[in-house]
Amino acid sequence: MQQDDPWSLDAANKPARTELKVEPQAPTSLEDALLALDHKSAPVFAVLDGAQFDNLPQELLMGDFVSRPLYLDRGDNNPEQIITAPHMVWLDEHPEKITGRAPKDTIPALMALIAGRPAAVFWQCPDGADALYKHLRGINVVMYPKAALTIYEQQFVAENEIAVLYRHADANVIAQSIFALSPANQTRVLGPASALLCSPENIWFADTLISLTGPTRDRRPGGLMHLTIQEAQSIAAANREGAARLISAELKQTSALSLEALERQVHAAVIRAEQYEIGQLEDLHTFVTLDLLMGAGFETKPQFAEALEELCDLEKPPDARIHYAKQACNRAET
Repeated sequence: MQQDDPWSLDAANKPARTELKVEPQAPTSLEDALLALDHKSAPVFAVLDGAQFDNLPQELLMGDFVSRPLYLDRGDNNPEQIITAPHMVWLDEHPEKITGRAPKDTIPALMALIAGRPAAVFWQCPDGADALYKHLRGINVVMYPKAALTIYEQQFVAENEIAVLYRHADANVIAQSIFALSPANQTRVLGPASALLCSPENIWFADTLISLTGPTRDRRPGGLMHLTIQEAQSIAAANREGAARLISAELKQTSALSLEALERQVHAAVIRAEQYEIGQLEDLHTFVTLDLLMGAGFETKPQFAEALEELCDLEKPPDARIHYAKQACNRAET
């Protein structure tokens, strides 16, 4: 599975009119878009990704926000889980406390806390806080098809699916996943929400904002979300495309190649790495670096036959294979 995989379903019985609508985007900031929402017709909530903060619960407390964690404490007292858990934040605090702030005050304060990170996804929910909270907890985990895992990962999975975390509080994850889903699974992600809004990094999404509206309220399915192989593959493809752009951006300052040539070779290497089931960003970075140092398609050259053998041993973990392939390349060069 790729790092930061978001994740998808079967739309056989879902009419086309229930698909999410992508709202036309005017040049605007996330803050402006949030302030422009009709908060009186339906409340709006933020879900913040604790993994992108040093200590999100503490920062929310210091900022006097009304919030609630989406992972429940089962008594194991795991500090890392508590700190990195996503939190749902009220933009209109009045229903929760007498001295609560209105959205016009909480939104700028929340934007200052987020500080430009893709660390929040905003949900407008006519049914209110409890309905949205229950829904979000219901999509914290989704079922991922075993057939979409690497050969190495499949060795440890007995069933046809495996439960995985869906990091729906990360705007970059939403960018990679939501458009790969079937209409039924898109609807499942929105649940009782009438709208979803977030601002991914442009590595992962070309526009400033993702702004989606849901189908009619009587057509929102419940139950556990199951991804199809096709959806998982589409998400992985989006992840690879973004990874290629990210690696190119990181290497352009030190590469002797023109930007166009660099992007072309990096993209080709990232796509080629798929056949060796290399998907984690760190491993992709190493593979691309070897490709740039040893020459495009390095592993197919006779002098790097040992490296190719390591890469093709798919029953070993990818990070180990890329490590030993790098060592083999270094030996071949000495």
